[in-house]
Amino acid sequence: MAQPVFATPHKFLNLFCYDQEGRDKNLPHLLIQQYIRRKRMIRKIVVGLDSSDLGLRALQKAIASALSYNAELKLVHVLVDSEPGAPKFSGYFGGPLYPSVSATVVESYQVAWNQFVDHSQALLNQQIADAQNYGIEASGTLLYGNPGARLCEVAQTWEADLIIVGSRGLSGMSEFLIGSVSNYVLHHAPCSVLVVHAKQQPVKDIPIARKNEQTDTASSEGPKQILVALDKSEMAQKAMKTAIELAKLHQAELRLLHVIDEDEPGLPQKLIFSDSQYISQHSELLFAEYQQEWNKFVSGWWQTLQLYVEELETEGIEAICDVMQGRTGQQICEVANDWPADLIVMGCRGLSGLKELLVGSVSYYVSHRAPCAVFVNRPKSSTSTKAHQEQETRQVAQTRG
Repeated sequence: MAQPVFATPHKFLNLFCYDQEGRDKNLPHLLIQQYIRRKRMIRKIVVGLDSSDLGLRALQKAIASALSYNAELKLVHVLVDSEPGAPKFSGYFGGPLYPSVSATVVESYQVAWNQFVDHSQALLNQQIADAQNYGIEASGTLLYGNPGARLCEVAQTWEADLIIVGSRGLSGMSEFLIGSVSNYVLHHAPCSVLVVHAKQQPVKDIPIARKNEQTDTASSEGPKQILVALDKSEMAQKAMKTAIELAKLHQAELRLLHVIDEDEPGLPQKLIFSDSQYISQHSELLFAEYQQEWNKFVSGWWQTLQLYVEELETEGIEAICDVMQGRTGQQICEVANDWPADLIVMGCRGLSGLKELLVGSVSYYVSHRAPCAVFVNRPKSSTSTKAHQEQETRQVAQTRG
């Protein structure tokens, strides 16, 4: 079980104070007020589908999300030969293709593949109809190629705000050799990503909701306990914004978590001694100074998170906070499991490829090992951001007119 850092939390009596870098700690207050007033930021959702149970779970999550946000939905099924139900080309036996049977084998394979495409299109059409039955504006497309790349392309072209994709749970060398659609999307998407896990319990059947009942449906079916992983990065602030929006939408409780990891910027430098006499003469003073710096660092994080909690509670959002020490990804998953969380919201550092494999990525670790769905905030592409700004400007102009 994850253990908290042993430091005494301090309530803020004066909201105007500064962090270790001299920045105004009224910032959480200002950010929360700004987030509460903003309109919902998810208008278009892309969901990656296939014929597996994981694809069905992704669709269920997409329908629930579209109902919650009153968003438009685009269903994307990318055909690959490794998909369950896809025909296998049997004309290759470890050597050259046999000329005497190649025509027959190819013809047979082509017939089977065409049947597979027809079946996939019929399934996609049914899934679109199912989404539309909930009052959702939905469309779909059947594509070929690399699933991760194609999903990102559709999201970019369609100017999506969110991609929902399932995770098979591959990790480490297996994923490096075989590939992972969710991991590709996680690090290349032009928008935020919601990862649904194969081991996660299926989403409950969503009752058909009339348009005037969608708010109640969103509240009853959405996450009730949301874990928010925070640090000082810009993407963590975006994660906070998303979590506030979801908490207001679903009347959910927030749990703010910061994990003090060994590579965290600003962490007090560890004491290293090479001379035993020096240790005996100065160890007590040096350790006292180190402990003082450490307590100051931990207390600073407690104060920052508690300020968030106080401001959230004034807005009617129930919230708690924790500061822990350890490996960030592992601690996030442990807290999510022990609490338990229905959803994890976090930012993404953007590591990819060999660098991610060697250095590690928190979002990668959590998205593959979390016991619940994971909402990873990514920066919006400049093209999509500009389009949204122009749309909002037109809406304001029409309202004034």
